Amino acid sequence: MTIKNGITRACAAIAWLAAAPLVPLTIDVASADEACTSVNIARCVQKLPTGIDMAYVEVGPADGKPVILIHGLTDSARSWMLSMDALHKLDPKLRIIAVDLRGHGQSSMPDAKTCAPAPEACYRISDLAGDVIAFMDEKNIHKADFAGHSMGSFVVQEIALTHPEMVGHAILNATGAKSVGNAALGDFVLNQTIEGAWKKALEAKGKAFPADVYELTPLDADPKAEEWIAANWTIDPAAEASFLEPYTPETARTKLGTWIGATKGLLAQDNSARLQSMSVPTLVMWATQDSIYLAKDQDEIKAALKAAAAKSGLTFYWKEYGKLPLPASGAQETDIGHNIQWSAAETVAKDINAFITTGAPTMDLVHSDAAPNFSKLIVEPGKGVVEKIEK
Repeated sequence: MTIKNGITRACAAIAWLAAAPLVPLTIDVASADEACTSVNIARCVQKLPTGIDMAYVEVGPADGKPVILIHGLTDSARSWMLSMDALHKLDPKLRIIAVDLRGHGQSSMPDAKTCAPAPEACYRISDLAGDVIAFMDEKNIHKADFAGHSMGSFVVQEIALTHPEMVGHAILNATGAKSVGNAALGDFVLNQTIEGAWKKALEAKGKAFPADVYELTPLDADPKAEEWIAANWTIDPAAEASFLEPYTPETARTKLGTWIGATKGLLAQDNSARLQSMSVPTLVMWATQDSIYLAKDQDEIKAALKAAAAKSGLTFYWKEYGKLPLPASGAQETDIGHNIQWSAAETVAKDINAFITTGAPTMDLVHSDAAPNFSKLIVEPGKGVVEKIEK
């Protein structure tokens, strides 16, 4: 997301199509051989002991080295589609899996009877991580390399901190050491929008908030929600318009229980102290016009990893994308921003591949072209800003 202001596979695909509501998007029915390989077809689904039916996309051989990609708040596996394709081309032997977290994309929500009165109790980062761990167990994946974006980066942090034996490498894309007190998420997303305009509109319709709105969508609160989402949430001047086009209607269909629960769950996360015990190789990727996790957040996570390096002897890496700083508006306008993998997909894939194979990212600098060609990226080999974090 971006904030402008500041069971066989074939059977699983058929089952999803039978249960899915009619939507304005065209989804192709896949053959058994094609199922799971694209976000543009019905995804495969794995039932989990956590009670969630987790949808996922997978490419590469079943016996390949696993790489698991985890998306951000209100996103889905689509968020990683471009980088997933690029990574697969770089190394077709990898088994690359992009999942839909609970309540996102085509994955099920936790039970409304239990969760509707307080969705945040069912969308803790530990809950999201628990689903991924359960998914790995069901798929007989004992260890994987992980890349997580934004909220997904905190899921990766959680898995690496609680089950380091399951993580080969951790790639944290658009992240921080904490989300507690995050102004963009707390003030704009939660207070102004979810518990502001949307809550007011739904209560005016006689709905108790949040108990009665768990399975409703932003469109139930605001018939023009798609316009708001396009203008404030799924906007990214560095990304191609064709990639962004499906995002608005998909995001507008994300249930309010997920919006509420996942936002509050993310805002409750503070790993400032816990990250000082990080014991798996870690790469942080950050873009200069990230409007959610700011430069000060990077200082905090680098300090935590510095302490971890002193304890573990590991070397961690932090890499910068883009060149131009966040403008005074507080919004991404002229360079790569929060959704690094939406725009700089190929460089992200190269950095993931380099990190999991050599232990360090590439030294490529990638940034937007000059106005008005912000979605045209320029790659300058050897000029990247990469910090080695060691004891």
